[in-house]
Amino acid sequence: MIPHTIDIPAGMSTKVFVLARGALNDLPAVLNEMFPGKRPWILEDDNTKAAAGNKVVEILKANGFAPYPPYTLPGKPKPHPLVSLSEEIAKMIPADAIPLAVGSGVVNDLLKVASGMKNIPYVCVPTAASVDGYTSAGGAMVRDGYKMTVPCPPPTAIVADLDVLESAPAEMLAGGYGDLYSKVTAGGEWLIADALGIEPIEPNVWKLVQEPLRRNLSDSKNVEFVFNGLAATGYSMQMYHDSRPASGAEHLCSHIWEMEGHTFRGESVSHGFMVAVATVAIIRIMYFIIDHSADEARKMAKPGLSREERLAEIDKILVKGCYGAAGDTARAKLLAGAALAARRELIFRQWQLIRERLKKQLYSPEEAIKMLKDAGAPTHYTEIGLPLDQFLHAPRAAQLIRKRYTCLDMLYEAGLLNAAIATIA
Repeated sequence: MIPHTIDIPAGMSTKVFVLARGALNDLPAVLNEMFPGKRPWILEDDNTKAAAGNKVVEILKANGFAPYPPYTLPGKPKPHPLVSLSEEIAKMIPADAIPLAVGSGVVNDLLKVASGMKNIPYVCVPTAASVDGYTSAGGAMVRDGYKMTVPCPPPTAIVADLDVLESAPAEMLAGGYGDLYSKVTAGGEWLIADALGIEPIEPNVWKLVQEPLRRNLSDSKNVEFVFNGLAATGYSMQMYHDSRPASGAEHLCSHIWEMEGHTFRGESVSHGFMVAVATVAIIRIMYFIIDHSADEARKMAKPGLSREERLAEIDKILVKGCYGAAGDTARAKLLAGAALAARRELIFRQWQLIRERLKKQLYSPEEAIKMLKDAGAPTHYTEIGLPLDQFLHAPRAAQLIRKRYTCLDMLYEAGLLNAAIATIA
């Protein structure tokens, strides 16, 4: 029997979740029960090797396992989540192995995608409460410079040791808290899409993330709260077969900065830190909706563009050419003429309902900034080295790169997106 397991929602591809102090000692029981006869093969980097990898090998050997020599990526510069690197890793995994990802977000995604390529299960041993992707299906990867989610199964088992998680650098927990905080705005996006009849809320999925969210955000230094919140988000994506429960416009803005190759002081900015900055911006944009009545919004609305005018505008917004197939996505979701007029009328009819829903869902911008600052996460674009023009460009470009309906789509279609973006400058 495996000690210290935590209940997982029914129907998940992940079958075992261990979260406890000293949980690394449960790893042999997990492997014996779930993967009898398989030899462990570890993927790590120099940092996670020191944090947990060496201990994992020691525990496995002491319990009768003969693990393959680990494959250790460099810790500096940090490995990047490249599809090409996952392809190389997939070729290295021995035929009789059970792969173990010992690391944080990038190491986990690299092995998740590599295991998916080989159609074999894998185990995740996280070393930081830094991202929500540990328990999700799909890996956040880069192919040809374009940020994308590569479909692949989630880990079959997760063994998370609180002692290891708490020893991670403080900025990693701060990044995880920033990623968890974004579920506030992600929920707001879904409320908007539901109110407009575009994507109805699925109650069981909503409850999994949103019901415990405020408790899990209540103490940014409580690793167990933060990790449980991140894990629940991953399960929600498994359940919904999409990342809608976990991400909205704030993640799309972070994707824009990643695809633009943004770095600060010679280093890539962590996912959680970019999301934290973007979340504050999106809360401010959503407060533009809260702060204006439907009548005020109608009076402020700019006329809709013709299809030809909008296509020219899209080309101008995406002029950097680093956004993959965003142009095709933008053209496919474009409304003009009668279709745009009908959508705009629907938005203004539902404006008051959306205002009420967002007011209930969101923390105020001031509350959000305080909570994120207390966690050690950035809240202002200058803290991650973004120039103002790049910061303000992100919401306009983010509205184009995914089919998912967000507050940016609502405000664009209402003729109010530029007015809303002006409030975040």
